[in-house]
Amino acid sequence: MTKTVFLILLLAFLALVILALVIYLVWRRRSSSEHPSKISDRDLLLRLSREPDGFLTPDRLSKTTQLTKGEARSRLMRLSMAGILDQGYNKRLVSHYTLRHPLGEEDDRPTLSPMPFLTVEDLLLLFERYGYRPRDQDLIMATGLPLRMIRREMDYFAKEGVIDTLYLSAGYGKQSQRTYVLQEPYRSQPEAFRQRAGRDNLELREILRNDNFIV
Repeated sequence: MTKTVFLILLLAFLALVILALVIYLVWRRRSSSEHPSKISDRDLLLRLSREPDGFLTPDRLSKTTQLTKGEARSRLMRLSMAGILDQGYNKRLVSHYTLRHPLGEEDDRPTLSPMPFLTVEDLLLLFERYGYRPRDQDLIMATGLPLRMIRREMDYFAKEGVIDTLYLSAGYGKQSQRTYVLQEPYRSQPEAFRQRAGRDNLELREILRNDNFIV
């Protein structure tokens, strides 16, 4: 085999690999938009809050939703690791989950923008609504956005020096829930945060698209 033929075959192979990768990425993005989560984080928390005794097991959750038992266990465990749920066990080591803090009133939530992510204006409204110290749970319930997406946005604002993330003590052995506060000068001059809206909203849209949170 000559070098020319080998080079042609190699380039053809690389082209096929790149094409396959592009097709996979397009399929993944479309799948994530066409097949949303079977139950949102907000609906899961609402579901738990309506339990007669305030406790929910993965088995019970899977039987009343489209989640498999493994998916139900993973979702509840993730919220527990985020400090939103407390986890207990019975003598058979079956996990029972309960809300650490009660949910706020649904009628008391601010009206946010129709954008598929938290805009700067949305965030300012939420900081004001929750005493300038919202928690993950507050943001989930107010927006309906998944926890992973909320944290991605808040990590962006933390990197930009707009907010700080606090981990308040929740007691021995308990995972702390994140609490967010504005940094100076935005803490004493929230209007300065609003002036960043154009740039931040554009950057967030691009970041969330690249991370397949939105399309």
